[in-house]
Amino acid sequence: MKFQSKPVLMAALFLLLPLLGGCMLGRSSAPLSILAPELHTEARPANQRVPWSLQVQRPVTDAMRDSDRVLVRLSQSRLQTYAGAAWLDSAPEMLQALMIRSFSDAGTFDGVSRAGGMRTRYSLASELRHFEAVDDGSGTLTVEITLQANLIHQRSARAVASRSFVQRQRIEGSGLDNLVAGFEKSLHGLMTELTDWVLTESASAEERFEEAESWRVRRQRGE
Repeated sequence: MKFQSKPVLMAALFLLLPLLGGCMLGRSSAPLSILAPELHTEARPANQRVPWSLQVQRPVTDAMRDSDRVLVRLSQSRLQTYAGAAWLDSAPEMLQALMIRSFSDAGTFDGVSRAGGMRTRYSLASELRHFEAVDDGSGTLTVEITLQANLIHQRSARAVASRSFVQRQRIEGSGLDNLVAGFEKSLHGLMTELTDWVLTESASAEERFEEAESWRVRRQRGE
């Protein structure tokens, strides 16, 4: 068997490089639109402010939704991606950032942070079950967001309340602008419900803790 000399091999390689470069340049990548939903949260009245802080954990979800892909559900068991579009971040990261911003802008808590950001009295843990547009064959899409939330008392590590939140919003028209508008309306509804729920349930839990502590003190005193 004869082996080519090194100079001959190098010459062949240099002849191939322009051809490879031409092949790579000939591939045209489709333009990608980055979608970044925006929410405007108005400050709540001063009488809704509570003297405790809140931690917002990153929502957990399945591998398909833990990405920046924009999903379209064709049936209960079929998902596909929306061509030419992607979220600014993975869906859980984006939702966590929107929740923190919405809770902070509402001005109802002493502080709002990610896990480990500060010592907080309550923590919001959640599971993102649906975050997609649904194609039911009618010609228009419907945004569906489903979030299972648990409000946790940090000191006792106990869940003081649990609830499933579902938002569905019919998308008016077609195109990416209408798609984003549909998600923004759904997210706004979700954040409003979440804020009301966390405020109500945390205040209720505080009352229960105070009653339990008062009962413990009375028992120690023999009353």
